[in-house]
Amino acid sequence: MSARPRAWRFAVFYAALFAVVGFQLPYWPVWLKGRGLGAAEIGVLVAAQMWVKVGFNPLVGGLVDRTGRRRPILLGLAVGSLLATLAFPFVEGFWALLALSLTLGALFAAIMPVGDNLTMRHVVAHGLDYGRLRMWGSLAFIGMAGLAGGLLDLLGRDAIVWLLAGALAPLCLAVLALPDAPPLDPLPDRPRPGWADLLRDRRYGLFLAATACVAASHAMYYGFGTLHWQRAGIGNAWIGALWGIGVIAEVALFAWSGGLVRRLGPVRLIVLGAAGGVVRWGLMPWIADPWLLVPLQCLHGLTFGATHLGAMHFIARRIAPTLSGRAQSIHAAVGGGVSIGLATLASGWLYGGFGGRGFLAMAALAAAGALAALRLARAR
Repeated sequence: MSARPRAWRFAVFYAALFAVVGFQLPYWPVWLKGRGLGAAEIGVLVAAQMWVKVGFNPLVGGLVDRTGRRRPILLGLAVGSLLATLAFPFVEGFWALLALSLTLGALFAAIMPVGDNLTMRHVVAHGLDYGRLRMWGSLAFIGMAGLAGGLLDLLGRDAIVWLLAGALAPLCLAVLALPDAPPLDPLPDRPRPGWADLLRDRRYGLFLAATACVAASHAMYYGFGTLHWQRAGIGNAWIGALWGIGVIAEVALFAWSGGLVRRLGPVRLIVLGAAGGVVRWGLMPWIADPWLLVPLQCLHGLTFGATHLGAMHFIARRIAPTLSGRAQSIHAAVGGGVSIGLATLASGWLYGGFGGRGFLAMAALAAAGALAALRLARAR
């Protein structure tokens, strides 16, 4: 298969995956509320889907490394997510919904690290541009988030679960179209590396610290950014535009990321993302003019985009291929689960006690990430 058809298959995969996220993230709590759950119960169910990845992702990563079969595992996760979603209308009560939420959260959350790992194997083997592939996911997220509101106005709240299943079905088809990972050359004279080899790697520890701190620094923005801007007197139309500008900046960085990756390399990209976080969150408490917030929102291309690109290329280039599945899964569990989960809990206390000045704590987290990344740059 030539590079262009291969690239389009991965682009379709990311578009299908983030179309699901663009529908699920804003509207799944609405469906849960329609089942008669209170705010506290909904919070537990949503949090459970975030936290279950911490234990499940490394298990899947180990399976990927042991078998080398990424596409069949991806397909099992996608089909399992679809079946779990279809089961929701037929269960009643908080505990049954919690068990099903844990199942769906575990299966769906594992798709991203396994998919990224498969993609990066082809990026290395065939010279694909990861940023341009991942860009289609961000565009699909924007499109689905906008489309979903109109669909719900037309079909009603009860249709949410069926629409979510309808978004998962194309994802299963997109996984079927993916090529599996290129085979690794056997190394019969060397012992197969395991968890201990990965966790003893000082560079990987610094990498985790850097990326987890930068990811966690977004917690107050995701949880309280809109409330902060409303308190500053910014209208809802402007707030929606500011969120959109952040995603557009991310897409733009992905679209032109090939040259950046070649010139800077993975670690400098992480340093750049962390530095962007120091500036972005350090200025956020003091700016209430929407026009001045536009350049701050453009820094999302660095705080998320550059950090994510650096992380993907670091794992692909600096971690042994037989450990890459585990490395990818731990990165997703720590950065997308533990660190941002704890920071989100802290953000509630910070925002309640200090208002917008709580963003200074996020700037401190980004600074910690920058220091870890600079140490990583010097580590042999």
